[in-house]
Amino acid sequence: MSNAQPSSTNSYVTDRFTKKDDKEHRYEQIFPPYHPNKPYVLHFVNSLITEQELKHLCTVINNTMDFIFDTESDYHTKMPALIQILIVQPDPQPSLLLLIETNHLPNSSSSLFLGIQHLLHAITRTGTYLYAWGSLLDELERFKIYQFFSMSISSHIINVQRVFTGWFNEYLNEQSRNNNNNTTADDNSLVLKAPEFDPELFLPPAMINRLKVMNNQLWSLQDAIAYLFYQYLSKRDTLRSWSIDLDKRLSSCNKNFSLNYRRRLITYASFDCLSLMNIMLFMHENYLSNCPVNDQPIESLGKYFFYLSSKFSSVSPARVKSRPVVEILLSDESDDSMTVHDLNERHQIPFETPVNQQPSTIIHQHHESDQIYNFNVTYQVSDESRSFNQHYHITEYYEITDLTPSDTQCLTTAQASTDHQLFNEINVHDQIDNHFNPNDNHQDMEPNHDPQVTNLNNNDVPPLIQTKRKRRSSASQKRRNQRSSLRHRKNRYNFGISRTVNTTITNVKRILRSHAVPYQNVNIVKSKLYIGLKSKDLEQYFEQLLPLDIFL
Repeated sequence: MSNAQPSSTNSYVTDRFTKKDDKEHRYEQIFPPYHPNKPYVLHFVNSLITEQELKHLCTVINNTMDFIFDTESDYHTKMPALIQILIVQPDPQPSLLLLIETNHLPNSSSSLFLGIQHLLHAITRTGTYLYAWGSLLDELERFKIYQFFSMSISSHIINVQRVFTGWFNEYLNEQSRNNNNNTTADDNSLVLKAPEFDPELFLPPAMINRLKVMNNQLWSLQDAIAYLFYQYLSKRDTLRSWSIDLDKRLSSCNKNFSLNYRRRLITYASFDCLSLMNIMLFMHENYLSNCPVNDQPIESLGKYFFYLSSKFSSVSPARVKSRPVVEILLSDESDDSMTVHDLNERHQIPFETPVNQQPSTIIHQHHESDQIYNFNVTYQVSDESRSFNQHYHITEYYEITDLTPSDTQCLTTAQASTDHQLFNEINVHDQIDNHFNPNDNHQDMEPNHDPQVTNLNNNDVPPLIQTKRKRRSSASQKRRNQRSSLRHRKNRYNFGISRTVNTTITNVKRILRSHAVPYQNVNIVKSKLYIGLKSKDLEQYFEQLLPLDIFL
């Protein structure tokens, strides 16, 4: 037992990183790399910062209301190592990006350290707006050990990640309405809609959004950039040695890490904040451009996001999940809904943590114009999936051969050996059980109103009628439960997909687990595999995701 647990853990970690690498590779193939569309200036905050630089930064901060935060911890030491703060400036001024290297701060008794404390106090003063992709207080909590800021923050704190899901849902609905209005304006026109990307590699925005909204699913920053700007924000450098001195001027500069490696980490840290700023500005500009003429628009970025935060605060934080969209739909807590056709076998699909993240280059100005993308993307579900419920031979197969027990039972080998005999008994006693109302467990207490029966004395009552006057025997109840189990099992195929198969059921389930498919039932009829799913959304999702030859 003790040896099996580490092996299982290592397998899970390996599988998780494999999935993340696959996603990085897929996005890298489809999209161009992310580039910020606003200029920015980088400032290292460490023991080399000057009094003059601190004074300049404090002047800018005192005239700024919006600040974007992110943090990084060292992968090896697990210690908090870096705080990124983006000071958002109006056009055409460049934004200022602070990289606070907490392992390389000046002595706590020095005037420089006091200046850094004053800088953080100015950022978190009353009335400012602090933004993060996630819980900012949770991220800053780890940095209390450095004692250069107070956790008593009086600023407005905005979790943009929680706001984005609700906003994006409204944004897609608005785009859909606008496109429908444009289509109906000219009845003689023909509009052909086709996916901009292969849906097996990149789900249409409307589909993934519907899944996220349905399950209170949070977006990752990488996915938000992909679906909003069609750009690839690399996340490969999340787990790095962030405690190394990124500022090459530091005398303690570790020579084991090249200058290019440092630049890569700096770019990654910068792009995390800059990409969030791009999302926020896009959301605000879209609101301003679509604000009704008679309404007074919210010009302030902070007040707009405070409004959004209040608007979408109805989702309870306890219910909001931040796992990937497919895995959040899985529920392995109940084996009842995960019945499969192999004896004594249950599948476990581990939940995966949010996808990790990366960068590209450093400190330059981008003049690329913003693009507004059309999200009116549709795709066609295959006829095979659409007609899944019409496969009558699934029903026939279960009526004849599938004799596994009900959900609340556990079938043993001895029980399985008697299934064929039980099936014959069901057919023999069908006439007897047909006299019972399946919805009335107390029929035996009801008087018999059949005139032919009431004229018979007890000696003349045939065995069939005598059986009716008694409570069900254990064998009769077992047969009734058996038929109920089969009926419920058929219902697990109300939604599902089918694929040609040339392997065992065990291999099928292993493949399904590797693709995080939350199947309810799987069954092979001749050379056809039928996979039962919980909802239409899952049916559409995995119809696009699973290749037709995946089980060959």
